[in-house]
Amino acid sequence: MLEELIKSSTGLIWTIAKHFYGVDKNDLYQAGVLGVIKAYQNYVDDGKSKFSTYAYNYIFGEMYSLANNREIKLNKDINRLLKMIEMGRTRLSQEIMKVPSNKELAAYLEMEEEKLEQVLSYANSFVSMDEVCDEERSLHEVIAEEESVSVDERLELKNSINSLDAIEKDIIKSRYYEDLTQSETARKLGITQVMVSRYEKRSLTKMRDYMYSR
Repeated sequence: MLEELIKSSTGLIWTIAKHFYGVDKNDLYQAGVLGVIKAYQNYVDDGKSKFSTYAYNYIFGEMYSLANNREIKLNKDINRLLKMIEMGRTRLSQEIMKVPSNKELAAYLEMEEEKLEQVLSYANSFVSMDEVCDEERSLHEVIAEEESVSVDERLELKNSINSLDAIEKDIIKSRYYEDLTQSETARKLGITQVMVSRYEKRSLTKMRDYMYSR
């Protein structure tokens, strides 16, 4: 719900951003997304006012604060929470041997599920600004075209995947066996594209080390 509101509010955010000068446009956009999140937290649908109308003042207020050099610590706080969520997901996936749901993870981290989802939605909203090259598919030929390798190589590949953590296995299987993009994998597993990218790179490095350092 929140992620959809952020996406649908993109045009409004950029329209309001045009009123401000001398401020980085990406920073203005981030402030605008924060405004949408705050509006979402306080909005009550009474059938009289649209969300976009209600959110306008929140978006403008966050941009105004930014433009007037007031300290905004959200990015730092979001990164801290995102790191905590990522570490928690890794640990919990090792304990239960599967990728945990947001509800399971929130309980594990003793965090409200809504807050966890807000952090993930916020992080997802900025992936497009710092896109990871989703087509760099290391080991793609080996994994996606498994029939072209020898039995021994196939066994080594299987063993290298089995050496991964539960969440790493799910990401590798989604990316290279199901041929999903990072965005699709993120949606499937309920994590951010940034997390998928990090886990994927780490997993491929572990697989290479397993296969070629023995």
